[in-house]
Amino acid sequence: MLSREKNWGKNIVSWRGSFILIKFNEILSTTPWLFFRVACNYPLDEIPFIFSGVPCCVESMDPNHTIPQNISSLLDESRKVDPQLYDRYLRNRAIDEPACTALIAMYSVLIVLGALGNTLVIVSVIRKPAMRTPRNMFILNLAVSDLLLCTVTMPLTLMEIITKYFPLGNNVFICKIVGPLQATSIFVSTISITAIALDRYQVIVYPTKESLQLFGAVIILGLIWLLALFLSTPLYIVKQLNTHNISLGKGIDELNFCIEDWPFDHGRAYYSVFSLIFQYIVPIITVSAAYLRISYKLRYRFAAGFVSSDESSQKGRRQLRGRRLQRTNLLLGSIAIIFCISWLPLNLFNLIADLNNFPTTSQPMMIGYAVCHMMGMSSACSNPVLYGCLNENFWKEFKDILCISSEKNDASGGESQKLSIRNKFNKVLGRSKPDLVTGVTEYQPCNTASSDMTVLTKC
Repeated sequence: MLSREKNWGKNIVSWRGSFILIKFNEILSTTPWLFFRVACNYPLDEIPFIFSGVPCCVESMDPNHTIPQNISSLLDESRKVDPQLYDRYLRNRAIDEPACTALIAMYSVLIVLGALGNTLVIVSVIRKPAMRTPRNMFILNLAVSDLLLCTVTMPLTLMEIITKYFPLGNNVFICKIVGPLQATSIFVSTISITAIALDRYQVIVYPTKESLQLFGAVIILGLIWLLALFLSTPLYIVKQLNTHNISLGKGIDELNFCIEDWPFDHGRAYYSVFSLIFQYIVPIITVSAAYLRISYKLRYRFAAGFVSSDESSQKGRRQLRGRRLQRTNLLLGSIAIIFCISWLPLNLFNLIADLNNFPTTSQPMMIGYAVCHMMGMSSACSNPVLYGCLNENFWKEFKDILCISSEKNDASGGESQKLSIRNKFNKVLGRSKPDLVTGVTEYQPCNTASSDMTVLTKC
């Protein structure tokens, strides 16, 4: 699963009996067995769960058995068995302090850093027409999806982790849309990273082919979003909102549980395997293979360019290009490694938990899930660095947006104007300063037929 949904509703109701009898184990040797009768609004008959960390068992109950009219009084009785249970539901907290505060603080840091970085990337492309190149559209799309991860996925997932029941009210649509929103943003992010790798592969390994145009890039981006929506559709279908009229006092008269109700056994496990394949395995194999091929191609062209060179006259130029090649290989490898490390823990956690049917509502499991989820979400913070800050053109835009200027330019009054004239002159001649990271040319598409290594890494 991309975003683990906790079936909190099963902590109150079972799946197929009209009424259930929950018998809690003794908490203290002096505490007698306590029985709770819970009325359900639809057929249910068993409830295999661990309620608030206390083992329990369920027995069938005669539908004609007398139903307690005041369920809240039973909840009051529950405090005799587990004093923290009533308070947790009253505060709607599934994670105790200080873990809850620590999780909120760590998620807040990721949200702020990721939102700021991706907003800079988006503004850089929007504010300057020269930045709206076909390949920058992929980086823009990645920034948009990562911004959704920061502003939608992370807050909603944090909400699910720390709450006992659904806090967004008795609204079926909101319940159904939460999961797909989270999954869609994750799918778009990973597919965009894959598309960027394939685009660089095509331009560098096959430079004679026609370059991607803006219209083609927009079409590809549309297909990416449609594919992501399709992959997340099952979550919309299986989401259900269960509402139970239980008065807890202090204005709380009902509990809402947004759960997944799969129509077949092990449905969650099957979807976890499906997500693992399309959200992790396929992208990591594609990205790694593409960047390995690019690295090999660059090394080959770098070596071929100096076969007949005069070492005495070309030594400085060769060292410079060698450093650029190393930097390029390091960045390409970093992209693949960071992607692998970021998303591996979350995918493994989901797969293992679903295949083994672990009780994921326990606090240790939820905290473990939160740590794995934050590692995956950290990619939303690293992507602006890998695809934005390390891009010379984007870095210049970032400095302009943040009003950061170099002392050298400030000291020379006419330096900016000279650079502008020089850039325009280079544009006329079809020349542009190469960039080693993104393959994006600021003013004009690079000459893919050129044997210059830097130009190839810019394409």
